[in-house]
Formats: sequence, C-alpha cells, structure tokens
Amino acid sequence: MRSRQREATAAAILDAAEEEFAKRGLNTATMNDIAAAAGVAVGTLYNHFKDRDALLAALLQERRAGLIAVMEEFLEQPSSGDFATDLRALVNLMGGYFEKNRRFHMILHQLEFGLNTAAYPETAACTPKMKAEMHLRLDKLIKRGVKMKALRPELAEYYPTLLLGMMRSMRFRLVELGRSDERLPLDEVVHFFMHGAAA
Repeated sequence: MRSRQREATAAAILDAAEEEFAKRGLNTATMNDIAAAAGVAVGTLYNHFKDRDALLAALLQERRAGLIAVMEEFLEQPSSGDFATDLRALVNLMGGYFEKNRRFHMILHQLEFGLNTAAYPETAACTPKMKAEMHLRLDKLIKRGVKMKALRPELAEYYPTLLLGMMRSMRFRLVELGRSDERLPLDEVVHFFMHGAAA
C-alpha cells in the first residue's frame, strides 16, 4: 500500500514537473512551483528527487520509456509488406506520442536551446541516450527497408539520423515561425525521405 502511494505521488510530481518546466522554462521553474502544482509539500518533493536536475532527468527517462515502448510495440508487429507504409506508420506513431505529450515535446525543444548543462549534468547525460535509443529502433526498420530493396544500402547507417534530423528541424522551424501548435506534416516527411532514399 505504501509503495503504491509513493509511486502515485512520484507520478503526480512528474506530471506537475512536466507542466511547470514546459510553462515556465527549464531554468525558471522552481521546486516550490512544482510542489505547489503537484499538491505536495516541498519536503515531500525532495524526498523523491534530490534537486531539479534529478527531477528533470527522471521525467525524461519516464517519457522516453513511453516513446520507446511505442516504437518497440510497432517493430514487433509483422510488416505490411510495403516499407513506405511501415515507415509512415511508425513515424506517425512517434508523432502521435509527441502530440499526446506536447509539454514533453516543448521540454525537448528547450533542451536543445538554453539548457544550462553545467547546472543539469544528470539531464544532459540523458539526452544523448534518448537519441541513441530512437536511432536504434529506426535503424531496425531501415534495415528492413534495405532487405526489402526499398532503400539503397550505401548510406543506410545514416538514414535514421537523416530522418530524425528532418523531423527535428521541421519542429524547430515551426517554433521559430510561432506555429508550434501545428502538427508536423509527417506523411510529407516520409514522402520526401523515400524520394531521396528510394532504391
């Protein structure tokens, strides 16, 4: 019972942290802000997380696990028989996860720009791991595409980076244009990728 209560409190704190970090900014949201949003005492917050860095790192790990689970579940399913269809389905699942977790998506954007990495060493160490895990899952699908002769094999090791880079750059561009609420045109991203990488 106590263990379940502790887990529920930790989950509430992570949800509140996501909200406050997205709303106030990574370098501005305080532990007091997060505790108030979670409806817990500041002391309770520190019982779960030693500081903002540990809290942000835990949030990233939790949300990353959700995204990786979505990708893994898809990759365990049999192929449709058409690589472009498979790729479009996975990319749209990823986009759907970010849409559902829009605040998390905003935090990822903040991590790219303006994070004081000296003040957040644990968080800074998490970011490359998330990219590496996403890359690994996309690489599995890319290898399937090469095997199906839907993609040229010569630069296949770069395709996951290229695809992630396209999605990331488009997201940043929408933010720059003040259109961060818009959904990425993911079908067009896949179309563009396939046109350049098609066998």
